[in-house]
Amino acid sequence: MIHPDGTPIAPLPDLRFVGLDASALGLEGPRMSYMEAGESTQRTVLCLHGIGANSIGWRFILAGLASRARVIAWNAPGYMLSDNFVTAAPTPGQYAEAAVALLDALGVKGPVHLLGSSFGSMLAACLAARHPQRVARMVLLGTSRGQRWKGREERARMLAMREASIANGPLDLAATRSGNLVAAGTPEPVRALVRAMVAATQPRGYLQAARCTDPVDVVEDFAPRIAAPTLCVTGDSDGVNPPPVGRAVADAIAGGRFVSPEKCGHLPELEYPARTLTLVREHFFGDLP
Repeated sequence: MIHPDGTPIAPLPDLRFVGLDASALGLEGPRMSYMEAGESTQRTVLCLHGIGANSIGWRFILAGLASRARVIAWNAPGYMLSDNFVTAAPTPGQYAEAAVALLDALGVKGPVHLLGSSFGSMLAACLAARHPQRVARMVLLGTSRGQRWKGREERARMLAMREASIANGPLDLAATRSGNLVAAGTPEPVRALVRAMVAATQPRGYLQAARCTDPVDVVEDFAPRIAAPTLCVTGDSDGVNPPPVGRAVADAIAGGRFVSPEKCGHLPELEYPARTLTLVREHFFGDLP
């Protein structure tokens, strides 16, 4: 199968599992799932998905970067058979520490390239601020700022919307909300990939992530402490985190850069994988073979 932009749709890697220290991380159990591609011992890319996504959403990144790096796409706590957090409202720091624990469990000790999408971009920013020695370079797709900057009324509306959108289960979420994640005119085969990804969402993990993002402002909380060279990529038709949001995050990070691909919505990694892979490869690897 071929994506409308000409990129081959490769089979997904098998789902893998690893055990973490549940009590130290505030998890109900030790199980974390992830997908992995590539065998490089020199470079690692860690992919952090969005609030309605999971490792499935990184299918083109996993295939497209495997020749350059070891690519690890986690399923955050509460997603895709990864055990939930105990608390109903985990902090970004708790997710960041879980991501670091995953790297440690997989034997990744040196700095990694971080690739975050939407909610995952917020978590990537937190991880980079808390553990600058663990992050070499960073790309944030559909860049999230968190919700605090929007004010109390809009924050309350967003939480209510999240609760209502998952109330009838993940299949209904996929059917009714996934179209908002892509630009108008996105071909049906791409929309089908998005629906399949969203349909795997677990309601409890989804709501934990929603509560996590509510009190956060990346610009104030994390950006001033980020040292890693950072590229923010926001589609010009992103209706979830519009371009001014991504630009504000990029401007708040020392040396941050901002790119806004045309005719692209909230998921450049699925809407335009060829274009996105080019941006990611250039930022992470430069002219490396």
